Amino acid sequence: MGLTLLAIFTAALLLPGIVASRAYYLAGQTREVEVPVPSLSSANGISLVGIFSVIVHLAYVLALWCVAAIPPIIALPLANPYQAFLAQPGSSTLELAWSFWSGMFLLCCFAVALGFTAGRIALSRLDKSKIYGPLADVIESAKGDDKFIVAYVITKMIHDDRFVGYQGTVDSLFRDEDRFPTKVVLKDVVPFYLKVGEDGPERTEADQWIDWLVLRSEDWHNIAFRVYQLIDDQQDSTQTS
Repeated sequence: MGLTLLAIFTAALLLPGIVASRAYYLAGQTREVEVPVPSLSSANGISLVGIFSVIVHLAYVLALWCVAAIPPIIALPLANPYQAFLAQPGSSTLELAWSFWSGMFLLCCFAVALGFTAGRIALSRLDKSKIYGPLADVIESAKGDDKFIVAYVITKMIHDDRFVGYQGTVDSLFRDEDRFPTKVVLKDVVPFYLKVGEDGPERTEADQWIDWLVLRSEDWHNIAFRVYQLIDDQQDSTQTS
């Protein structure tokens, strides 16, 4: 029973930090790119969760202290999740359950708000590569409904001494903990062939079209990205005139 209680207590301490860490990176989520969260098995993940856990718990304890000084409007126990671990024999089980679960819910709400706010501040004031990694410039410049990312993928497949490549609009981009691409989902894909000669690379278009294509990092030699912006014809003609 003692080990079970210790495990629950540890999970209760770490859960707000995990939620806040997820919210922190969720603040940088874009239409195409998912921001990976550091694993708890890594030093970065452990330190991030630990820092957020301490901050969230400290803020919540301060909030409990302030609320306890205010006369209650409804006669309900405080949403105090720590009370369950300090309960005395004979304490009401219903009150302890209310305090614990309502407290954990509010702790997670605190964690989401704090983590998301910290993420937005980091994006606006700090180096964006801290969240986006090496592709920070591409991801940041592609924000907006009138912009999109095109990927150029050179695969490991060879046809008639030519590399097989694909060009398509990025629908989803997945990355590892180091924030390097691991998988890409493309739409409106145009296959092409690339031959490297003495005069440089020569590209030849293939006579076909692919609606959707999923490629993994094991499938390609290299992958490149370029951001395009849609321009309204009417707006363009107005500016020209």
